[in-house]
Amino acid sequence: MGNEKRNKRAAIKKDKNRKHLSVIISVEQDEITIKTLLQQVEKLHPKEIIMILQGSNEESIEILLNSQFPSHTTIIYPFPLGDELWRSIGAKEATGDVWLFLDGSEMILAEELSPFVLACYGGADIALRKSTAGSVTGTVSLACAFFNHLLEQQQLGMSSMTTLPFAIKKKAASLVGIDQLVVPPLAQAIAIRNGLRVETVPMKWYFGDGSQTVTPSRSRQKEMTSLGDHLEAVLYWSEQIRSDHGKVI
Repeated sequence: MGNEKRNKRAAIKKDKNRKHLSVIISVEQDEITIKTLLQQVEKLHPKEIIMILQGSNEESIEILLNSQFPSHTTIIYPFPLGDELWRSIGAKEATGDVWLFLDGSEMILAEELSPFVLACYGGADIALRKSTAGSVTGTVSLACAFFNHLLEQQQLGMSSMTTLPFAIKKKAASLVGIDQLVVPPLAQAIAIRNGLRVETVPMKWYFGDGSQTVTPSRSRQKEMTSLGDHLEAVLYWSEQIRSDHGKVI
């Protein structure tokens, strides 16, 4: 009887994903990890998989073009798009009601990804990867924690839309603004401002490192971009508070 119930629940989840789930993946020089990640994503039985290739080599492109998944869209750019532009490009292509955003350089099991989707089915508007005490990696993590405190969302800790994976409902993304997904902290602030329900999802901290080697200068560039995004979001939030109170804070 227990197995029958589990099988029935699994069948219901698969059917729901086939109707409602869009998976959006950023791919760069990720030929080592992307094939394994795709295998895990396909186990979710999504409605569609949308892959944004940016500055990828021929091997990565070949792997994706040879994908056997019945409904997938591959968008190829011969040059890097920048850190987050791919999010809005993929979102504009998505037709599902729940969108799951992934990094092609991270190998994550299907059972780790499923809770993000289930959280949105269960009432969350946005499901973020839960931060842990051991996940502090530098100034960006601290910026995330500070920003959540500013938003009076201390329960989120260092969790942020900056960090992948995360899931968001289509209705929530439309309210936030598809183009705002390019600046993740700003999108998160707009979501909180509009009373959207943001939850965190715990997961194991094991990721593949098969993507291209990130040079110190590139790592620093990504860090500075993220900090700049947080400053933009802080400015937005400050303006909202001034508007609410009619005075300079």
